[in-house]
Amino acid sequence: MIHYLQCNNCGNRNEMKSEYVVFCTSCGQKLDNNFTQWQRRNPGGTFEDFKRNACFTEDQLPPAIPIKKGKILKSRSLKEKILIVVITTIFAAVGSWLGSAAVTALKNNKKTDEKVLSEQWVKKTYGTYQLTLETPWELKSSTPPPLPENIKRMLEKMETFETSNDNQFKVGVIEAKYNPAEIGELNMQGAADGAVNEVKGMQGVTNFVYSEDSYSVRNLPGFIQRGTYTQNGYHIAFINIGIVKDLNYWQVMVLSRRDDKVAEQAAERIIQSIQ
Repeated sequence: MIHYLQCNNCGNRNEMKSEYVVFCTSCGQKLDNNFTQWQRRNPGGTFEDFKRNACFTEDQLPPAIPIKKGKILKSRSLKEKILIVVITTIFAAVGSWLGSAAVTALKNNKKTDEKVLSEQWVKKTYGTYQLTLETPWELKSSTPPPLPENIKRMLEKMETFETSNDNQFKVGVIEAKYNPAEIGELNMQGAADGAVNEVKGMQGVTNFVYSEDSYSVRNLPGFIQRGTYTQNGYHIAFINIGIVKDLNYWQVMVLSRRDDKVAEQAAERIIQSIQ
């Protein structure tokens, strides 16, 4: 049964997947009465106790209104349409790059060892445009995915960082700055759609399901996507976050086995650490 904790700041329902869910996935504010705070008032209480006593179940909440994305390009100017295509193409390439790497990593490894949660994590600032986050393993600079020449012209710079395929789940960071002479303003929905649509369209991918919510870091607007899919017999879960500031764009993706509960907790902790 799924349990939720409502954000007192924006009213968003936050799914309580683990005790590490501390910040609202919509507005980024710390959740009142999160598990850590609740446990201080209830010494010895478990996460299951917290969900039963402090959270709501699906049947206690009104149904969420689905986000309609069907005709996103309709009634937009030509310039806006071109811009959405450009950004979607770039982050489609990113989705394919990380999606393929995730399958390779899962083939090489078993489920995540619980000691990952208790070991010392690496807190590091990555790239020219300085995205800081904590991960179990240090991310290494890697070659960005290939892009068409006409798309490359739209970028001033693009940097990618990723965990090794020897690790038990995959973490990738992408930073990009767009060329102001080519692009006047970023379209966040184009980026949001690009990555998931490319993963969804990869060979062997079935049962692709995801949800999307607004998200923010340091009051910068963004989105968060959570989902699952099957590829060539491997059941994969992912979290994808995008953040925008002016012509800068940051993206963080975490991919793991769908039934890897330790990786799921680690992913939530990674997302909460983003600065």
